[in-house]
Amino acid sequence: MLKAEARKWYRAKRKEYTPEDVACKSEQIFHHIKHFDFTSDQNFHIFLPIEKNNEINTYPLINWLFSLGKSVITPLVVGDDMINCKVEPHFKTELNALHIPEPIAYTEIDSKEIDVVFVPMFVADQYGNRVGYGGGYYDKFLSRCRPTTKKIGLTYFRPIDIIEDAYEGDIPLNYLVTPEEIVSF
Repeated sequence: MLKAEARKWYRAKRKEYTPEDVACKSEQIFHHIKHFDFTSDQNFHIFLPIEKNNEINTYPLINWLFSLGKSVITPLVVGDDMINCKVEPHFKTELNALHIPEPIAYTEIDSKEIDVVFVPMFVADQYGNRVGYGGGYYDKFLSRCRPTTKKIGLTYFRPIDIIEDAYEGDIPLNYLVTPEEIVSF
């Protein structure tokens, strides 16, 4: 399957979900994430969900990380790139023009400081190649992270066989978490 085809298909499937579906599937994903051993990891980069797009609710995960004494970093789009915003518990957000929540108060940190990245996406293939919104923001960001940074994709959907137009600039995932399972690449 080509990225454009996968993006169109899985975007439409995700749009069919009710708020109850999103809540249930998000909770199942969160349950699986709690099985990872994050004892040696401190800095976690995690996306804030775009509710109108039925994205996975990451706020329970964020609160859990704070309860473990971990640092939470959220993305902020600036031009054609993203910066890393370290936030504090009970941080406030505002919606930008595209309805993406953005932190109001934060400390910018370098990508090399991040230990784990939870990556938003539509779907991945069995090799860890992912299909996102197509803007390339995460590929640029992930290329600046350390090679040892864990890249964990979060999606409602099981992996497909292959993304035919994956290319060398795509950064593959280490893991994928769906409501049904954790997949290791």
